[in-house]
Amino acid sequence: MKTPREILLERHRQAEGRLDEVRLQVLTGLPAARNVEAGEPGRSAEHRLPAALRKIWLELIWPSRRAWAGLAALWLIVLAVNLEMKAAFPVARAAGQVPASEVVQAFAEQRRVLAELLPPVKSPRVRAMPPKDDRRSERWPSFKNA
Repeated sequence: MKTPREILLERHRQAEGRLDEVRLQVLTGLPAARNVEAGEPGRSAEHRLPAALRKIWLELIWPSRRAWAGLAALWLIVLAVNLEMKAAFPVARAAGQVPASEVVQAFAEQRRVLAELLPPVKSPRVRAMPPKDDRRSERWPSFKNA
């Protein structure tokens, strides 16, 4: 008696010739693959980098080129405005170039003007709370019996 495995293998042996023809047709339609084992080197990193950049360009940048163009235009406008603002205002002297005596005089003058303009501030009297001697852990709880 034959096993189910032997029966299936017999049926498939009859179809093997047709399957080989189909495989050959499919493989001839594919582009030639590189055979690294036969001594042909694979693609090096130098060749993969431009392909990766092209793929990034096609998948990320190109589909949304209008949005990227708008962002580039906005950055150019911001750059132009920034350069125009720098040209319009003269550069102030650095803080390290001003003598310290002038800075002290300016702060004294500012305090004097503020003292003239603002009324004196009355601080509220704060009474110190007497310290409590009883600690919570030393208290006796007062329970009512119900």
